Amino acid sequence: MLVWVFAGGGQSEIEGLLPYLQREFPNCDFKRVTPVNNKDGRKPNKQQEKFKKERSPQGLSGKSLLKEIENRLNDKFRFNDPICDLILIFDDLDYPPKDSDNSENYSQQRHQEFVALLQQVQKKYPKIPVINYIVGFAKPELESWIIANWFQTVDKDPDFRKKSKQIHRLLSKGYNVLSDSPEDFGLDRELESNCKKLSNQYQISFDYPEDFGLNPELASYRKKLSDLIIEVASMYGIRYSKQMHTARFIRQLDSAITQQKCPEFRKFFVGLTDFTQQTKCEAQTKDHSSNG
Repeated sequence: MLVWVFAGGGQSEIEGLLPYLQREFPNCDFKRVTPVNNKDGRKPNKQQEKFKKERSPQGLSGKSLLKEIENRLNDKFRFNDPICDLILIFDDLDYPPKDSDNSENYSQQRHQEFVALLQQVQKKYPKIPVINYIVGFAKPELESWIIANWFQTVDKDPDFRKKSKQIHRLLSKGYNVLSDSPEDFGLDRELESNCKKLSNQYQISFDYPEDFGLNPELASYRKKLSDLIIEVASMYGIRYSKQMHTARFIRQLDSAITQQKCPEFRKFFVGLTDFTQQTKCEAQTKDHSSNG
């Protein structure tokens, strides 16, 4: 089953999300449309080259991702690329506008924006069959999945395992993290010193990482989760890289654990699971009918 993937962001999505999806859904052929690498294997014609120069290949999200999807779909339909079985759109949800902190309504609003765009583009090409789609979000960022899988990913990683528990403890003390697996680590001098550098009004929940940054009464309000991880890791002399570490940890995710702790992830994962199973059943039924 051919799946066109339109994802916001950059290398974390290229090197983390796509391999993860391929691992979990081996019957799907995930073809990345966005983000794209700076090096493209194909030699585009002049019109395609002009289009390529007019766009930014990585780092797109929100409205800019909407525009990129529109351009790329038009490009594929005009140049008669083989039609996919499913369009998969994925983006960081980030935070609602400042005049609204209703994250559930915001998720629905963002979802509808992508759906409306797909319907608008497909209406321009009536000869092309309507393509199924799934829209998913990382709330607020991919790193929420890593927080949910801390002891399955970070704690076992060679770059972090010597300091993983101290970092976890620091997040728990300095940022008031609510951990699903609290351990009674003693406060050493290094940890106590670092805790004093941080506001105890930050809050990361290892049980509900998708809620990070939504409480306006906390210093973490609208703070980027990835920036917080980078900041805390640096206190222990570790350089956290979104391109390298986020991608690596996403590839190692335990999907069952992530579904338990991240409702937005669960909607995305279950939707893709249901679609692939339904498609498989339909294909089997068709084969039986033709053989009969």
